[in-house]
This record gives sequence, structure tokens and C-alpha cells, in this order.
Amino acid sequence: METRSLYVHIPFCESICSYCDFCKVYYDQKQSDLYLQRLNEELSQIEQHHLKTIYIGGGTPSALNDEQLEKLMSMLKTYSLEVEEYCMEVNPESMDYYKLKILKKSGINRLSIGVQTFQDHLLKEIDRHHNTTQVKNIIKYAKEIGFDNISIDLMYGLPKQTKEDIQKDIEVLQTLNLQHVSYYSLILEEGTILKYKNYQPLDEESEYQLTLFIDQELEKIGFEKYEISNYAKQGYQSKHNLTYWYYDNYYGIGLGACSKIDGQIIEHSRSLTKYLNGDFKTTTIDETKEETMFNQIMMSLRLKEGLDLKKFKERYQEDACVLYKEAVTRNIEKGRLMIENDYLKATQEGQYVLNDILIDFMK
Repeated sequence: METRSLYVHIPFCESICSYCDFCKVYYDQKQSDLYLQRLNEELSQIEQHHLKTIYIGGGTPSALNDEQLEKLMSMLKTYSLEVEEYCMEVNPESMDYYKLKILKKSGINRLSIGVQTFQDHLLKEIDRHHNTTQVKNIIKYAKEIGFDNISIDLMYGLPKQTKEDIQKDIEVLQTLNLQHVSYYSLILEEGTILKYKNYQPLDEESEYQLTLFIDQELEKIGFEKYEISNYAKQGYQSKHNLTYWYYDNYYGIGLGACSKIDGQIIEHSRSLTKYLNGDFKTTTIDETKEETMFNQIMMSLRLKEGLDLKKFKERYQEDACVLYKEAVTRNIEKGRLMIENDYLKATQEGQYVLNDILIDFMK
């Protein structure tokens, strides 16, 4: 299978958010300079230049200074010549007009802005260091420069957050004329500050009710839900993230990054010291055919469109509805799954109990 997507991880952050368990370290200029050198060495090992998508994530890629950003863009130039989507994650407090111009000049055509909420008092609860005014300014600058594909991340289930706060966030979103929003429920991961503080997340019923509310409110203002946590105006689905949900191949470079090449998952070490010393040590996990097929089902059922049964059969020479007959039949009878136009998809009810559906596929 051809590999046409690249993920680039920039682990540096100016501050550490209380909910984050991604591979990250505090920004240091000397370490960042050396990291970019090592990243370039690793990038040179990728032979395929005809990429469809590039996604620069973190950490906080926008924590890099102007010169470092220009160097990163220069490193990726030959890889980005034919891309359809070239996206970078940015945080409002570390992004400015000049950095946006660097990105635009270098071919970045999609921005993903870490907002989380427009309620400044809630941002303090999760150790975010921007405010709503900064978010609005960055979006204004980005539009002035010519960016017309802008996504933001929002969250629910935050400490002290109410349904009214979520309603206010959606009202602000409506005024911004954006193309995409990722709306995540707060998940408490091991090793995060909120987990250490013993914060209690939403119970299942509360999460279900808020998810339903968000789905309905976003639909009213023109955002179609196309994946469990992602909503887009028509034609603005994230092409890079669809690579993951279709379980296609992708390269991943940088600290803690992951690649999927056919039946292999290649995981990078999360040790910055080793990486800066030129040790790009990776762990290769060989998936069995059964594991690969299940993983594709797991990822594809997150999508509103579901699993393409024809492509599944072409890829694995297996009929998913025969292979997983009991799970498919049981969940269709329960009203959780349906087959439509050769796609196996979760019903509206099924989207909210996807974990239960997947357990059936594992039996």
C-alpha cells in the first residue's frame, strides 16, 4: 500500500497543560535547534516525496521561534510540493502575525488552533495561558493573510464547566466563520496533572447528554459531524486525519511519533536525550492480519460514513460481514449498526456506544 501522509512531531511547549499526556517537554532554544537537526536527519530517510498530506503536531509547534519555524519549513519544502493538505497545530499565546506569514509563505494551507474553551476562567482551570481575545486576534490575522481552512479544538467535561459555558462557546464559534471544529470530551490520562489532583470526569450519562447537545447545536450552525469528535463545513474534513480513520499508511517522525506501514506499527522512543544524541530507536510491532482488520474496523466505525465494505474486501480478501457475522448481526438487531450503500456504519445510537460494539467484534 502506498504511503502518502506524514506526521511531524514537535514536542516543545512553553507550558504544560493539566490534561495533556502527549509527548512533550518545556521549550529550550538550544535543545530545539538540535532537535530540528535530528529531525532533518530522520526526514532524509523517507524516500517517498509525493505526499498527499503533512501534519505538524505536538507539543506546540508554534513554540518554535521565527528562525526555527523557517528552518522547519525549509526542511519540509521538497516533501510538500504536491500536498493537498498541509496543516500545523498552533497555540494562540505562541503564534503571531509574523509567524503566520512564515507558514503561509511556506505552503501551510490549514491551521489547527488549540482553543479548548472561550471562557477565560475555565482556561485557568486547565493551565492554559491564552485568552479569548488572543484567539480572536490570531483568527483575524490568519484570515487577513489568506488562510481559508481554519480548525479549532474545543473541549467539554472541563473542571467547573457548565452546559451554559458550552452554549456560550458555540455562540462564539458561530461568529468566527471557521471551517472545522474538533470537540473532545476530557479524558483523564495517567501522568496528567488533573489525574494527580483526582479530578472526577463526567459520568457516562452526563457525557452522552452533552455530546448530543453539542451535535445538535453545531448542526444548527452548519457543522456536519463526520467522525465521533470532528465536525466540518462541507468539503473541509481533515484529509490527514482521514488517513488514520481509513487505516491507511502514514509516516511519523520525531520524538514519540508513530508510523503505520502495511502490517507494521513503528513507534518512536519518547526519550529526548536519546533522540538528541541521534538515537532514533524505534519499536516495530508486527500486526497479524486479524489485528489489522480489527483495527481498521475500529477506526472506520468512528466515521459517520463507516467502513467501506468493498475496499475492505479488496484489501484483505475477506468479507467483513461474514468474518464478523455474529457481531454485525447482533448490533444491527440492537439498532446500533446498519449497512447502507456497501458501508457498515454506526447508527446515531451506535455512535454513543461504540466501545460496546467493538467489544462484540473482539469476541
